Amino acid sequence: MPFQPLNSEHAIQAVTFTVALDGPVHTSAINLLRNRADLISELPAVQTPDVFELSPGAIPVPRRIGGVQFSHLRPDGSPAWALRLFGAELVVECTRYTRWDRVWETAERYLQAGLQDVANASSKSKRNVAVIALNYVDAFTADNQEYRLDDLIKPSALIAGKAFEAGAVWHSHIGWFEKRESGASAAWLNQLNLDARRSDPNPPGTSPKLRIEITHNQEYRFNPAISINEAEAKLSSCMKEMHAQNKLILSMMLVDEMAKRIGLGE
Repeated sequence: MPFQPLNSEHAIQAVTFTVALDGPVHTSAINLLRNRADLISELPAVQTPDVFELSPGAIPVPRRIGGVQFSHLRPDGSPAWALRLFGAELVVECTRYTRWDRVWETAERYLQAGLQDVANASSKSKRNVAVIALNYVDAFTADNQEYRLDDLIKPSALIAGKAFEAGAVWHSHIGWFEKRESGASAAWLNQLNLDARRSDPNPPGTSPKLRIEITHNQEYRFNPAISINEAEAKLSSCMKEMHAQNKLILSMMLVDEMAKRIGLGE
């Protein structure tokens, strides 16, 4: 097989867990989170980077968003784990993936810590939860610039048929709302983006590798937004359901040999 997963046992480049609120948090929530010794002991690189968003209007104006970021950094300075609270989003990102149970146990602790501080500051600015989201980025590489896509991916409704005859570089982006039981409290959005690109030569002078990335973003969108207490109770079940959905989607897309190699049947 010409394609290799990004890692020896799986293809995951990054997984991101997000809780989006129905509006920006009060600065008191940011200050509570910034001073948590339990987070600092595990994520000692604490930063307040400049983050801006464009305010709505005829002429959009950049507006600074308050927030804080905790990270556990690799020797090269890249974060293996990060927890961010900016504006209305509480985000945990992991680029050191092992197995779901272990990763989610850690991510859940960080998200719950952030939600607790938002709730404790709610007397000054009460917030509810509008979205619970999970995003996976899987990557596969090949040395050959000429390749057969069906050596990695099976034709299906999840990818544009044109990709199989488009040459080395292409993309296929689709989205849908998963069917839910009548009366479900949230709409379940799926966004599935596949991108094939040539990576930069490393080391210089060598031929660039081909890289295919599969980005699967899922969101539970609550309308109306739910309380933080309710979100805390739903958080684990929502994330586990989206994790199972991600495995199902990848199993439907990848050829059996690759699916077995990265443990999708486990």
